[in-house]
Amino acid sequence: MLGHKSKIFKTHPAISLDQLVPLNNFYRKLEAKLDLSFVRSLVRPYYSPQKGRPSIDPVVFFKLQLIMFFEGLRSERQLMEQVKLNLSFRWYIGYDLDEAVPDHSSLSKIRERYGLEVFQQFFEQIVERCIEAGLVWGKELYFDGTQVEANAAMDSLKPRFYVEAKHHLTALFTELADEMPAAATPSGNNRPSTASRSFVNKYSGERIPDQTRPVSYRRTTDVCANRTDPEATPMRVAMNGLAHLGYHMHYVVDGGKARIIVAALVTPASVMENTPMLDLARWVRFRWQLRPAIAVGDAKYGTKYNIVGLEQDGVRAYLPPHDQEHLKHVKYYPKSQFRYDAENNRYLCPQGHPLPFKHPVRSLQLYLYRAKKATCEACPVKTKCRTGKYGRTIKRSFFEEYIERVEAYQQTEAYQKAMRKRQVWPEPLFAEAKQWHGLARWRLRRLIRVNMEGLIIAAGQNIKRLIQHTARPLYPAEAPRSNLLFSSSVLYSVA
Repeated sequence: MLGHKSKIFKTHPAISLDQLVPLNNFYRKLEAKLDLSFVRSLVRPYYSPQKGRPSIDPVVFFKLQLIMFFEGLRSERQLMEQVKLNLSFRWYIGYDLDEAVPDHSSLSKIRERYGLEVFQQFFEQIVERCIEAGLVWGKELYFDGTQVEANAAMDSLKPRFYVEAKHHLTALFTELADEMPAAATPSGNNRPSTASRSFVNKYSGERIPDQTRPVSYRRTTDVCANRTDPEATPMRVAMNGLAHLGYHMHYVVDGGKARIIVAALVTPASVMENTPMLDLARWVRFRWQLRPAIAVGDAKYGTKYNIVGLEQDGVRAYLPPHDQEHLKHVKYYPKSQFRYDAENNRYLCPQGHPLPFKHPVRSLQLYLYRAKKATCEACPVKTKCRTGKYGRTIKRSFFEEYIERVEAYQQTEAYQKAMRKRQVWPEPLFAEAKQWHGLARWRLRRLIRVNMEGLIIAAGQNIKRLIQHTARPLYPAEAPRSNLLFSSSVLYSVA
């Protein structure tokens, strides 16, 4: 007999939302493992203590951000539609079946009210809980970055002066005072530290003055900007070789088994991955009171600036150095074929001829050593060595001892192990975020906002590891737990 189901709905006053959510639901585990009540103290300066109507609970706001992270949702409108329908979502944010959930537009206004500082402090609070749980080892730091496509198109590129002038005029004639509540901007002693913007402002895409690296070319981003996201800069995606607008996401990952992200930063794609490495390494050491023995990165990070800075800080730089001399003279004898005679301050070529000290180049922090032209002309292997009208020239850095020390690390088993470990430590975190948590393409626009989005993603990845943590410690027994002495006011103060 063919059955037929009619839609007849009854009112069930005896049913509660708590009964409808299974006991093994993921969000029940998340609620039991992570108490987010601390966010109220973070945002209290942004609200008036006496005037105005009660706001949406900031705990609810950050719980909604985590739901968006765990479910891989791409818009806040879609998020609130899902919250209306999903019982576990309602239970997690504390809204009963008959309560109206917040409007999606409220989330954008709240995010603008809090700003980057609150999101940075939220991320730090999650890291602190990971440290308290023993998930951070602190003896090794792994650095990596990835390209993330911006929510903007290359077709919208316009002359930069036009875009900047248009944004300036828009801001000039917009009556922000009538649209923004007075309590949205804390003042006086209640104003939180703005140090969290230090790195974002420093690595905003503008050229950083550097006497050792003179500007020799003009970038596309120097003359063109996108109308909808002016800070997104062109990058070439490896998969199809086409240029897209995007940003770089930088992670500093602890070497412990839990792979906790201890620092996250988003910069325009025009900022190379290796540029903020030293600042991030110093901030991590001071903020979390860690004493790492090694810092590990791929070949992009092996710049002279990073190598010298880490070694002077007492951290072994497990970074493949940039062998510019070898790259330039790939068809000729590389620098490694020349032996340095420290006693006479000269180099000896493979044929035994001397290359005496010529003069320093202080702007490039180099010493020049050059053989006599007549010696090179008479040499039987000059076609394999000489590259110009002068005698063969060798460049020696002011900091050559550090570079040679780092090159010596490459012969050790510890270095080889760290390089193998790097492939399975930070890189899978990016793959996880791109496949499951929306990092393949930014949802928000502008540098400040994509940093907020990036911090939520990094914090969410740490939360996943925190709720999976058992009573068994995930760090070696000899490693002491970090003593958190530095407050968030120290954030990025080394810039």
